[in-house]
Amino acid sequence: MTTHSLSQISNTEATRLTPNGMHSGMDITVQNLSDTSYVYLGGEGVNQEDFGYRLLPGAAWSVELPGHDALYAIADTNGTYLAVLKTGLE
Repeated sequence: MTTHSLSQISNTEATRLTPNGMHSGMDITVQNLSDTSYVYLGGEGVNQEDFGYRLLPGAAWSVELPGHDALYAIADTNGTYLAVLKTGLE
């Protein structure tokens, strides 16, 4: 099943983009909808200095996650919006 959402993220606390607990695995695509803000992606505890991937303004990034992994995001500007597309693995 494919789901999509808009997530507003902050610059002080990371937002979890994946379901809580175990999931069946998923493809997830995240698009930074801001024209000026940077978004930082990674695991729990991600921040502007310690991150796995920096998403430029307007850019998108995709990854296939196993069922035990979680993805978090934080921005350099409070109130930044992300478009999130999730597709379950078969």
